[in-house]
Amino acid sequence: MKKYKSRLFFCILGLMIFICLVAFLNVKVTTKQGVYGQVRIIRIPLYLKILDFYDRHYNYQWLVNRIIKDTDSDSERAFKLFKWTCDNIRKAPEGYPIIDDHVWHIIIRGYGVSDQSSDVFSTLCNYAGLDSFFMSIGAKRMPLSFVKLKNKWCVFDPYRGTYFKDEKGNIADVDTLRFANWNTEYLKEKPSIDYAELFHSLPVIEKTGLTRANIQSPLNRFLFEINKFIKRQRVPQNLQHY
Repeated sequence: MKKYKSRLFFCILGLMIFICLVAFLNVKVTTKQGVYGQVRIIRIPLYLKILDFYDRHYNYQWLVNRIIKDTDSDSERAFKLFKWTCDNIRKAPEGYPIIDDHVWHIIIRGYGVSDQSSDVFSTLCNYAGLDSFFMSIGAKRMPLSFVKLKNKWCVFDPYRGTYFKDEKGNIADVDTLRFANWNTEYLKEKPSIDYAELFHSLPVIEKTGLTRANIQSPLNRFLFEINKFIKRQRVPQNLQHY
């Protein structure tokens, strides 16, 4: 009799845990999508958001491994990812909607605007084990990607297929672009941009922290959400709705 009650207890406990888990995974959460700069909030169940996140994560891994296979150096990996981005993320065709949601969706669509090309390239670099991020530079806020190679930050413009080399033929780092001689290389047609003037605005990069380009993996995304939660708790309650 005691053995029967023990089994019944564990069955009921297991059923209650299952019901609570199902209820928790069906809690409505939000995701954001921008169309032509207008952001809308979309409510989806938590389980779907988790499944979508891991689906994108494993697709990033598979794609990057396919692109950089048989490469020996970080510079070669970065250049292969750069070339792939230039070849596969085209300029947005006229009349097509400009949608801003997940990086993986940009890859699927196969087109985007300048910051989206940099977003794709920087994200793929992080999945290849290369620290990378993108930011807008200069008065015209032109997006450029930064990749850390040999402990130095190097600059790429994936939207225009432009990269830069120093006098020795290596990919040029920020210090070289600001203070030394360098050459411009093009995978596409030469753009009408004065990069020399633009590079006067290059920042001194120290710590990058968690950025959009490196929070697509589960661990970094978890740390990002924890940091976001902590910052939210520090805001006075009467200001949190702003």
